[in-house]
Amino acid sequence: MADETKSDFALRMAAIAATLPSQLADHSWAFEPYLVASNRDAQNLIDLLMDDVCAEWAAAFPKRKPSPNTQRKFIDCGSVILANLMRAKCNKWPTTIGMYRSNEALDRERRYRPEYMTADRFTTVQDWLCKLGHIEMVKRGFNLPDHSQTSRFALTEKGASELQAEDWTFGDFRVERGKEPIRLKDKKDRLCGYDDTPDTMAMRARLEEINAKLDATDIDTTRPLTIHDRKPEYQGRKVRLHRVFNRGNFDCGGRFHGGWWQNVKSHVRPAITIDGQHTIEADFSGFNPAVLLAEAGQPIPEDPYSPIVGANADEDLRDHAKATLAALLNSKTGTTEEPRDFDSTRWGMTAEDFRAQVLDAFPMVPAMLGTDKGLTLQRLESDMAEAIMLHFVRQGHAILPIHDAFIVQAHLERELVQVMKDTFKARLGQVPPVKVTPAYALR
Repeated sequence: MADETKSDFALRMAAIAATLPSQLADHSWAFEPYLVASNRDAQNLIDLLMDDVCAEWAAAFPKRKPSPNTQRKFIDCGSVILANLMRAKCNKWPTTIGMYRSNEALDRERRYRPEYMTADRFTTVQDWLCKLGHIEMVKRGFNLPDHSQTSRFALTEKGASELQAEDWTFGDFRVERGKEPIRLKDKKDRLCGYDDTPDTMAMRARLEEINAKLDATDIDTTRPLTIHDRKPEYQGRKVRLHRVFNRGNFDCGGRFHGGWWQNVKSHVRPAITIDGQHTIEADFSGFNPAVLLAEAGQPIPEDPYSPIVGANADEDLRDHAKATLAALLNSKTGTTEEPRDFDSTRWGMTAEDFRAQVLDAFPMVPAMLGTDKGLTLQRLESDMAEAIMLHFVRQGHAILPIHDAFIVQAHLERELVQVMKDTFKARLGQVPPVKVTPAYALR
């Protein structure tokens, strides 16, 4: 066999690679419609590229070119798409951006997008960026009755080179403040529209109060984060929070999302500083079982999972109890695969026996199966979280939520614990256990 030249070999390898399943689409971020490049040089590269793309698009109209205002909207739409794909390169993991292609899906999310980002314009810009070789569709989306997936996009080598994508970091991008902070998802976990009510407007106002304090606060760590400190969902130092409700119902969910501290690994959180001061983290020790016991008029033990596993149980077994109870409360059908990876030999029982043990310990749960009880508990949890955060914000202190846990400056530890207990007692009539994790130097 004759020796191949380097170019022949490269072409042959490229042809083979083209037949293989894409490795990019396994991890994808949702498209962020309000993302911009805060670095002037990065934005300049986007502007130059989009000027060329817009010129090509406008030239395709033989009789009458689009108006300058329409061309500006085309460029703005493409700028956001490119900013999303550039930021995905900062993740270091192969990451794509999920972007809808259908008018129905895009119109459903209209509340959550800028006015200029209409469905037709959004897909038109996608098409032209693909046509000119700057971006590519890595995996086409689909919509089946029980499962759907958005189309996945990434920069091409050409696009990445033109935008010098490898030179930028998360700090070169920011989310502008026009983003809708009160979000509703339907039963298929898709953002959907809703009509404002006095309740949603009041929630939005309270959340803006919290976000204004976070905007004015220096939230950092004792050393720069590495790739080993971040979860794949980490997208830079975002601090503004939003609430997400589920099942098309404001009675379900409502948890606070968006803070970068929620997307770092747990070993990092004790090293977070607020305005240069060390912090502590306090969390409700078993929020779900504590609420179930309180609602049933039963006393809450020091470990609310102890009715399942007993006092001083092995942490692994307690984790199984936590996961199984949560899965049962969130099950749509009343069944669950939890506990996963259950070692029957180690624990002296089967996974089925353990599930039965969970239900025996909480006899009120069987009547709740398939009723979205887990999501209504999240609404209670998130409303308590809002009350706790507002207590501190109105005294001038920043507070960082992680669902049923909170991070504050260390000198506020006693006050945080007391406010958490008081807030729970005001809603449910009992005092819950609260666990505190102190700060330490991140090494």
